[in-house]
Amino acid sequence: MIENLTEKLTETLSHFGIEGTIGEIFEGPLITDIQFQLTHGTKFSTVANSIKDIARELGVSGIRVAPVVNSTYISFEIPQPQAQTIDFVPILQSEEFRSAKGGLPILIGVDMHGKPVLKDLAKMPHLLVAGTTGSGKSVGLNSFILSLIGKKQPDELKLILVDPKRIEFSMYNNQKYMLCPTVTDMSMAARWLEKLCDEMNARYAVFEKAMVRNIGEYIEKGNKMPYIVCVIDEFADLILFDKNVEKQVQILAQKSRAAGIHLIIATQRPSVDVITGVIKANLPTRLSYKVSSPVDSMTILNMAGAEDLLGRGDSLLLEENGTLTRTLGAYTPNNDIMNLLVPYRCEMSDIDYSGIITGAQIQEQTQEYIAQQEKAKEEALNGAKPQGLWDKMKGWWNKLGKPMQRRVVNIGIAFVMALISSKSGKSKKSAIQNATDAAVKSAKRSVKAQAKQAITKTILDSLNKK
Repeated sequence: MIENLTEKLTETLSHFGIEGTIGEIFEGPLITDIQFQLTHGTKFSTVANSIKDIARELGVSGIRVAPVVNSTYISFEIPQPQAQTIDFVPILQSEEFRSAKGGLPILIGVDMHGKPVLKDLAKMPHLLVAGTTGSGKSVGLNSFILSLIGKKQPDELKLILVDPKRIEFSMYNNQKYMLCPTVTDMSMAARWLEKLCDEMNARYAVFEKAMVRNIGEYIEKGNKMPYIVCVIDEFADLILFDKNVEKQVQILAQKSRAAGIHLIIATQRPSVDVITGVIKANLPTRLSYKVSSPVDSMTILNMAGAEDLLGRGDSLLLEENGTLTRTLGAYTPNNDIMNLLVPYRCEMSDIDYSGIITGAQIQEQTQEYIAQQEKAKEEALNGAKPQGLWDKMKGWWNKLGKPMQRRVVNIGIAFVMALISSKSGKSKKSAIQNATDAAVKSAKRSVKAQAKQAITKTILDSLNKK
């Protein structure tokens, strides 16, 4: 079958004027990878622009062509007639996974040759996941969580799982790894992110006192401090509910790496208003399952191609160094998940978090916060007094800022002085006009003086540097 496929591919390429020779062939669980060397002078763009017509003549869908790294070959990734399902448990018990090193090893899946793809979340340091409904995104999140549980003990890792859909992470409740029950309330999720920021700052204070730079050095000195991994599903829904969530995520993405706090964020709507430039800059490692359009692929990967994936766990991994790898996610049935979690089953109230913020505290504080907000709204609706002129003027004055306040005061003083010095013989209207002109001239002089001072300071600073 492989021989027929290579012959058909060579013949089809010749129809489009593309000549070359067949190289190595790799038959994986999802695709057949055929390496092809173009004749000298043939542009890769010629092949890329004709790839849809090539797929049509071969009678397949979703062909992907890409240059082979550090080679003169290009790779044709042709789908298998029947895709195989990758089981998670055999990979979890494999030697590659047992020998994996790093702070937080996670299983992304297998590559196109069937070899496990293991990455260290501590070095990523965060992961951004995108994909349409049914593309394998939720299955991938489960494999990430289970691989972390498979490599770390409960006193080395704590999990915060945010699940607005209420069904994906419910099986992880009452586990020793959980820092709190699965968060399904949007307001609770926002509060937890705030508390994670507080925990990050508290850890940095501990590191400063211990004279270390990160959690790795702190643990090497014989201290105990668990990693915290926060997994957020349906990030777009969370952003729409509370805009402060984006700010908290940005703070954590920028600063929490050294504190041992890491994020895995998933969304099925990778638009620019959800995945902003700041978030992308701080989450360089991204995993894209099948998306609906090239625009979504550009948003998540900075390049098109994810729209041509096959679904069912087929994905493209963009690493922090810019390398793009095609992977296939591993599937874990619910029964296997429950069996893997049985040894760590417990009651949440019996967990000792060793000084870490607890779920009960967050729940109490959140309920108090919600009650205070509702009470404030009722008071505002029932007994609110209309705002007076003085309050409006005071609010306007505070919004101006100190520089503008000084300018308004200078203009007012100039106006009053010009009005007083006006001649008594002139009419009141003429005196006011003269005072207004004098105030405007004073304001212009003030602006020119400030500009002159700024220019002089810039010149002096440049001379001092020289």
